[in-house]
Amino acid sequence: MPYKNRTPSDLAQAVCAELSKKGNGCPALSILVGLFETLYYASLRTEESSRILFHMVYLDPTNPDPEPPSRITKDRWRVVQLAETLEFSIPNLIKIANASDPRTSSIAIYHDEHRHLFIWGFVDQGSSYADYVNYESEEGAPRPGLFHASIAGTGHLMAFIEMKKIAELKINLLVRSVMDVFGAGPIREALQPGILSYLEAIKVVVPKVRYEARSDWQTTLISTWLQSLSRLLLRMQRYGHGGAILITPDTSLRGLNIKYELPYDRLRSALEDQASLRIDATYFSDDIWKDFVDTDSDTLPVGLYLDQAIAQENLTANRRELEGTIWFLSLLTRVDGLLVLNKQLEAQGFGVEITFSEEPPEIYVAGNRSGTNKALKRVNYNHFGTRHRSMIRYCAQIPGSVGFVVSQDGEVRAMTRVRDAVILWENIKLQLPDFVVRKGRKV
Repeated sequence: MPYKNRTPSDLAQAVCAELSKKGNGCPALSILVGLFETLYYASLRTEESSRILFHMVYLDPTNPDPEPPSRITKDRWRVVQLAETLEFSIPNLIKIANASDPRTSSIAIYHDEHRHLFIWGFVDQGSSYADYVNYESEEGAPRPGLFHASIAGTGHLMAFIEMKKIAELKINLLVRSVMDVFGAGPIREALQPGILSYLEAIKVVVPKVRYEARSDWQTTLISTWLQSLSRLLLRMQRYGHGGAILITPDTSLRGLNIKYELPYDRLRSALEDQASLRIDATYFSDDIWKDFVDTDSDTLPVGLYLDQAIAQENLTANRRELEGTIWFLSLLTRVDGLLVLNKQLEAQGFGVEITFSEEPPEIYVAGNRSGTNKALKRVNYNHFGTRHRSMIRYCAQIPGSVGFVVSQDGEVRAMTRVRDAVILWENIKLQLPDFVVRKGRKV
């Protein structure tokens, strides 16, 4: 079957199909095709040598907030209406793109009775949502509107409904699904020794009665460990520079020329501290609610209150520490060469060159997260760039190693050795993986 190039029309059809499936109703397909074509062509332009990047919401100006909550919090979004609407056109989008930012605000767009699109305002306070899906916050507010779309790069569009990414168009490739390699499969199996080491370290410092007070702590802690890795990759992706991270079980570090040796264990220690503080704060809080609040007690032991308050304050400080640590490590990846971590996520050095020269006999791209034989596609080693090829060589030589390569265009690939072959996963899921079960607050 000949290869088919995908277009903005295919992205429009994907959004319409998802809206119809949810029972939300879809605007006329011609409207959506026109919208995504305009976004696509705008993404090919620049403004004063800068790329056009922004986020938009498809929002009815006559009823922008059909289901407001009973309690409006101070950080909830608001719609700010332009005094005069603007034609939805490439020149107008280029002019106002810099007034918006994909992480913090959205341009409000809708159609009139003649099916003509227009720009009518902005929606603020988008950072709550952005922080939530990127693991910068444990809660987040859903955004308004029928659907959302972003220009993420040149010829790169993404479409969302509520908090779910529906599809993205990358030049001529339509990506409808992403692979959760952290949830299960060979990548997760290769990371498992580091996860088990992390869990054992926590059990040493946390009293057994507190750890066992809730049955879901292990699942929660594993999610936190994996989220830190996702956050690091997301930071690298946003730089638009490209970079690579190698997680190796080989303590001898053979096959690596480390230009800047930098032992740095703060990510490991911050994750372990966060786990123990979180368990302590939750344990004290549960005691307060169970024994005093729920029983309508008139008194509360000062010691218990102080224990909970101190644990919570330390946890807040720890979250800032973890945030800064991830920033620190992500910046190291901007130096030529890769960042090397051991299985406990302790940095060994950066600006690292892989010296293994032997090409692996077999390389495959996986069609599912498990990398099953039926879903494998054999690829040519020379199809990849220098950064990918060197990582492929290392993973072929050192079983249990995991490589992550971030391209300048934002594509993130993961790879590891499975039996005698190196398998790569493309379009991996970094935001809100399936193994995280939680709901963002609706405010």
